[in-house]
Amino acid sequence: MTAPTSRRAVSSGNQPPGDGASDNGAAPEAASFRVLPDRAAVVFVARSNAGPITFGATGIEGSIDAEVARGAVTVRVPPVARLQVPIDKLTSGNQLYDAELMRRVDARQFPNAVVELQKVSPVGSTGRYHVQGELTFHGVTQSMEGTVSVTFPSPEQMVVEGEQVLDMRHFHITPPTVAMLRIYPDVRVQLHLEARIEN
Repeated sequence: MTAPTSRRAVSSGNQPPGDGASDNGAAPEAASFRVLPDRAAVVFVARSNAGPITFGATGIEGSIDAEVARGAVTVRVPPVARLQVPIDKLTSGNQLYDAELMRRVDARQFPNAVVELQKVSPVGSTGRYHVQGELTFHGVTQSMEGTVSVTFPSPEQMVVEGEQVLDMRHFHITPPTVAMLRIYPDVRVQLHLEARIEN
């Protein structure tokens, strides 16, 4: 990972992303953002024969290094990010469902999932980005891609949101079952994280 050359606050405003200097001549600033665990959450929405079941957790940790200009991420220098997601903290509020999920994902052996960003490209001037990377979950690493939104509520704060459907069988996980309840293998994963620029 290349260390950022500057950690100054970046301008906000969510202007269209680009790959170089902005139109008003302001050069992109290299910045490092630290994810705020208490403001970062993941939600798994699983389909079942009894309707949707939602598991959620906060406590995501990680960092994002990117060049930012006029409140948007540029891709002249590819952004770098690594997130650690606490799988062992997922809960639905139902002890039976939670215990079965923890057993199926082997949470004691694999308490965290890891996301590593590899490629980013802007989707027009929408503030959304097509991202590619790797997800390591249940000890299995798979290439993943999808779309996320990136906004800057303030010069020091970045918010990232995205959603992706995963098939748990791709990570060698057998879908949980509880009594007559059957959970289907495709799970919708929703991500919300806030990160603050490091001094």
